[in-house]
Amino acid sequence: MASDGELQVVRESGWLSGLPNMLRKENGKWWNTRQWLVQSVIWILLVNGLHGMVLQLSNQGPASMEFLFESVTIFYALLGGMTPFGAMILTQGAIVEEKKSGTAEWVLSAPLSREAFVLSKLVINSLWIFGTLVLLQGAVYELVLMAYGMEIVPVLDLVKGLALHGFHLLFWITLSLMLGTFFKARGAVIGIPVLLLAFQDLIADFGRRYLPGIEFWLPKRIEEIATQVTLRGPISSTVPLFTIGLQIAVFTVIAFWRFKREEF
Repeated sequence: MASDGELQVVRESGWLSGLPNMLRKENGKWWNTRQWLVQSVIWILLVNGLHGMVLQLSNQGPASMEFLFESVTIFYALLGGMTPFGAMILTQGAIVEEKKSGTAEWVLSAPLSREAFVLSKLVINSLWIFGTLVLLQGAVYELVLMAYGMEIVPVLDLVKGLALHGFHLLFWITLSLMLGTFFKARGAVIGIPVLLLAFQDLIADFGRRYLPGIEFWLPKRIEEIATQVTLRGPISSTVPLFTIGLQIAVFTVIAFWRFKREEF
């Protein structure tokens, strides 16, 4: 029997030709290595470790509602400020390295469509990133609250907020994959998203003078909505859900279009 990481002969045809095969191959890069474990430990320490340290230094009593609100706000601030870097790092080389090493040219010589090649990268990386950088962090967060003698956040509310955070990370995943179809080096693929993440506030402040409403097109707003949903507070605006969703779709379509025209 062939292992998960090996390519197997397939008979499909069409734009999804070879997709199951590529999904197994991409999943093997996570499951058959320690990448899932390493990433889990790293982000638990970075997100929930820092969150626990901040709570330890807080002057609020653990039973107060202000303490819980502060905790949720800190948690999502850490998620929104740090995990996008994880999404960028984990996807920056997904396409670039395959092009540089010649692996992409080799696997595409088999009955594998270019759309299936890109889609497999998107699906598997999104699922594993969502599992390790979102769901796992939410579960550990509840354990941290219990360790501080606090009531946990209602699970349904937390899940809604985490789903929105996953949606936020999907923006960075699709952006990185799209850039990977254009560039042949990691620098630009990770550099452009990092600059956008770092200067979102500056873009919003200066951009609204000339482009009113530009702040609704920046992914940071999704994290604000996730915090509001988890705390059952009023939602400032649902517009970013549509604008960011549109950008995710555009990034994905452009990635398919550009990679289909890649010359090997």
